Amino acid sequence: MKRLFWLILIGLLLASTAYLGLNHDPGYVRISVGNWLIESNLYVLAIINIAILVLLFITLSIVRRLWRAQKSAGQWLGNSRAQKAAKKTNEGLLAFLEGNWGDASKLLKSSADKSATPIVNYLAAAHAANEQGNKKEAELLLQKAYDKTTDSDFAVGIAKAQMELDQNELESSLATLIRLKARKPNHPFILKLLRSVYVRLEDWQQLIQIIPELKKAPNADKAKLHELEEQAWRELFTQKADELQRDNQVDKASDELAELWKKLPDSVRYDDTVILNYATQLIRLQNGLEAETLLRKMLVRNWSDSLIALYGTVKANNPAEQLITAETWLKSRPNNHVLLLSLGRISLQNELWGKALEYFEASNSLHPSKESLAELCRLEQHLGKAKSHGSDHISGLISALALPQLPLPKTEG
Repeated sequence: MKRLFWLILIGLLLASTAYLGLNHDPGYVRISVGNWLIESNLYVLAIINIAILVLLFITLSIVRRLWRAQKSAGQWLGNSRAQKAAKKTNEGLLAFLEGNWGDASKLLKSSADKSATPIVNYLAAAHAANEQGNKKEAELLLQKAYDKTTDSDFAVGIAKAQMELDQNELESSLATLIRLKARKPNHPFILKLLRSVYVRLEDWQQLIQIIPELKKAPNADKAKLHELEEQAWRELFTQKADELQRDNQVDKASDELAELWKKLPDSVRYDDTVILNYATQLIRLQNGLEAETLLRKMLVRNWSDSLIALYGTVKANNPAEQLITAETWLKSRPNNHVLLLSLGRISLQNELWGKALEYFEASNSLHPSKESLAELCRLEQHLGKAKSHGSDHISGLISALALPQLPLPKTEG
C-alpha cells in the first residue's frame, strides 16, 4: 500500500509538472561528453530520466526478490539439515538407552555438528565408545565436547571421571573428581562417584569424611548410607589392626584402636557389628582384657546375642567375676541358647567342668546347633563320655568348626 501511494503521488507531480510546462517554452538542453553531443528539450530529457528511474526500480525489485528467494531456499535447506540431524540424534539416543553402543556412537557423532545440543551428542557418543572399550575414541569425543562450548568443562569432567571409573582407572577418576568437587563441593553426582571410588579403593577414612555430605543430598537413601557408614568403620578397625600387625606395632594397638573409637559418631558407636569388630581386633592383637571390659559395658547397655557369643570366648582379669556377671544376665534370659553356650565356655575358663557340661547340654537342648554340639562333644571326650553320642563324625565336626581354645580337663583313660 505504501509503494502504491508513493507511485501515485509521484505520478501526480509529474503530470502536474508536464501540464504546467506545456504552456511555457520547453527549453533547450545540450550535453557534450567527449565526441558525443546530445541536444534535446527539457521534456524529452525528463522523460528519459523517468524511464531510467523506472528501469532502475524494476531492476532493484527483481534483485530483491531473487535475494529473498535465495534466502528462503537457504533457510529451507538449513531446516532440512537440522531436521535430519535431530532425527539422527533421537535415533542415537534411543540406541544409547537400549545399549546398542555401535549404532549409538555412529548416529550421535554424525549428527553432532548440526545438532541443537552438540555437547549432548558428543558426551553420549563418548560413553558409547567407552562401553565398546574404545578408550582413544572416547577421549577424542570428550575433547570435541569440551571444544564445542565454553561452559562444558564441568559436564565433560563428570563424564571423564565416570568413564575412568568404568575402566577401573581409580586413581585417575579420583583425581578428576577431587578437582570437580573443589568447584562444586555438594554436587550430588560427584559425591556419588566419589563414594564408589573410595569403596573400591578401600579408602575407608575418606569415605567416612564424605558420608555426612552424602546424607544431605536430595533423595538420599539414609538407611543404606547408615549401613555403608557402619561398614566403613568396621573396615577401618580391621585395616588399622592389619597395619599394626604388619609393622610389628602390636604394643600400640590399645591406644591406636582407642583413638578410632573416640572418633565414632553417636549414630554408629552402639552398633553391634562395629563393637563386635572393635572387640575382635583387640582380642586378635592380645588385648583381651580391654575387649572383655568393652563387651561387658555394651551388654549392660544394650543386649546383643552376637556380643555375648564373643564375650564367652574372651579372657577376663577375673574369670570367676566374669561368670557371676554372665549368670546374672541369665536370670532375665533363661532360655537364651547363645548365653547358655557362652556360660559353658566361661565355666571352662573357671575349670568348672560339670557346670560347663550342664550349660552346653541346656544350650543344645533349647536350640540344637553344630557349635553347641561340638562344644558338648569336645568336653565329653575329655571327660571320657564321648560314647554317649556314638557319632563317628564328631571329631571332624570339632576340627571343622575351629572352636575357641579354652581350658579342658585332661582326657581320662
